Amino acid sequence: MPRRYDLGKRADEMARTRTRIVDAAIALIRERGTSAATVPAIARAADVAPATVRNHFPVADALMRAVADAVLAELRLPGPEIFEGLDTLEARVHRLATELDAFSRRGEDWWRLYTTDPGLNAAWGDEVRTFERRLDSVMRAALGPPGDDDVAVAVLSTAIGPPLYYALLGSGARPEEAVDIGVALVVPWLEARAAARADQRTRAGSGSGAANRRRVPRQGL
Repeated sequence: MPRRYDLGKRADEMARTRTRIVDAAIALIRERGTSAATVPAIARAADVAPATVRNHFPVADALMRAVADAVLAELRLPGPEIFEGLDTLEARVHRLATELDAFSRRGEDWWRLYTTDPGLNAAWGDEVRTFERRLDSVMRAALGPPGDDDVAVAVLSTAIGPPLYYALLGSGARPEEAVDIGVALVVPWLEARAAARADQRTRAGSGSGAANRRRVPRQGL
């Protein structure tokens, strides 16, 4: 039993050390960019030996992935659970737009750094693609059954995502105004497109049924 306890205690200590290393790297990158996040600098900030940093993260890419994961966890990208209890398309789109507004404000400093620091841009390529896939899945969840419509997803992403949101902020709109404008513009279009697609499926089904009936041979008496 003591041996098991010692192993558990050691695992907890290693986890705390790993967290300190990641937190130190985050602080250095946030304050001075990726060029400042060297192993010696991270070790000093985390109060560990450089060898300890390398033991936890043998390659730089592993540390940058851990930093990206920690940053995304801190920024709290909304997930499909935000739609619980919301039955209408408008309610789901408004909730998502509101959550993305809050997410954008939380991540404003990181987004600015990502777009201006070549080292961070290169290091986070895979993590950004993972983020984009997660965001795409949330957009599709907001749409409900029309979530299989790639065009609708693209329009929704444009209307409540960065393109229109930041254009409106740049024009002087307040964040909550940008949210309301995007929702007001996109929801009627989404509803009309969903209705048109449903009508097309109905007519296609009716046409198929009629064609099948014409192919059935007459039965003699």
